[in-house]
Amino acid sequence: MEKKNLNNLFEDFIANRCSPEDIEQLMQHFDSPTSLDNLRNLIEQQLAVQQFETSPQAVGSIVCAVDKKMAMTMLKYQAVEKQKRKTQRIWRFVSAAAALILCILAVLWQYKPAIQKDTIQQAEKTRTQEIRPGKNQARLTLYNGEKLNFDQQGTDNKKNSTANLNYDNGKLVYGGSPVEETIQWNVLEVPKAGTFEIQLPDGSTVWVNANSKLYFPNRFPANERSVKVEGEAFFKVQKDKKRPFKVQTGDLNISVLGTSFNVRAYQTKHISTTLIEGSVQLTYHDQRIIMTPGEKAFIDAKNKLQIQAVDIEGATAWKEGYFYFKDESLGKILQDVSNWYDLKVSIAGNLPGGRYSGSMDRNSNLSGVLKMLSTVANLDFILDGNHLTVKSKNKNN
Repeated sequence: MEKKNLNNLFEDFIANRCSPEDIEQLMQHFDSPTSLDNLRNLIEQQLAVQQFETSPQAVGSIVCAVDKKMAMTMLKYQAVEKQKRKTQRIWRFVSAAAALILCILAVLWQYKPAIQKDTIQQAEKTRTQEIRPGKNQARLTLYNGEKLNFDQQGTDNKKNSTANLNYDNGKLVYGGSPVEETIQWNVLEVPKAGTFEIQLPDGSTVWVNANSKLYFPNRFPANERSVKVEGEAFFKVQKDKKRPFKVQTGDLNISVLGTSFNVRAYQTKHISTTLIEGSVQLTYHDQRIIMTPGEKAFIDAKNKLQIQAVDIEGATAWKEGYFYFKDESLGKILQDVSNWYDLKVSIAGNLPGGRYSGSMDRNSNLSGVLKMLSTVANLDFILDGNHLTVKSKNKNN
């Protein structure tokens, strides 16, 4: 971008004259941390040559106006269905936009002493008091009662010879007990704001989502491999024709030989399984069905096991690091947000009853996710600590 064009664009940006296309062009330029010095110089140059009003109200007006324009620009790239590549592009835009606004506030504070500092401090406080996204963490309670905590921040390369396990680079490999030991159960607990990957003794890998538990034995016997799930988990099962792999969640039983599938069972009335590859057999009371890839099995309101074709990206996105919703209710979306950001959610009044589609980066701070939901679903949010109140926007706003 030529300097002349950049100066003109930034002048229009400060004066709130930028179109969404202009704002996107600026964000592309400021997408790199190396651009921050250039950004600061540009702000100072514009403030030096322009006679901007510097009252607290004027500063707030500028910040709110450009925030709104940037939100409009983001919506331009929110198609009903997005590929992961496009999702990453949107959140690179968000990062650059946040840096731009914070830099404007900082320079206005330093360059114009007449501005009441309390006003800018409050604006910065609002923007920096973020709720961070979840991380790799879990607690493993071994069959002998020993408890081991895993956190990507401080337990890499953690080994335990007694339990025959190794934790390295965010993944736990559980080797299992010798065949002479009695079969007993371990439990892996992943809290809210967490996710975790574990390799079981047979070589199968399980990704456990936030607010979930995986029960598995210290070793698998010769005739079968059985585990239990509460919450959500994604399985990639090692093939073994002699030992079928079985997953129990509530009253639903899943049996496979070698395949990959997602299980979601946060509530007993809303249990579902999505098959990615291979085949699985589901048993629910006296009902039995065989699934094929691209299908989702669920229990309907009449307590019957049903199958429907689905977009499998919705079942795999969370373990790949992003939210993905297609024709989902707000209840399901808010549950996922609550689990990932460790929130207690309260609903004020009635929420819109429509279905929503979109994708969001799970590595983003909560504020970015709420801004997206606010625009797409016409919602207002009130955050008090970790308590999030959700309500429909006033139609008069």
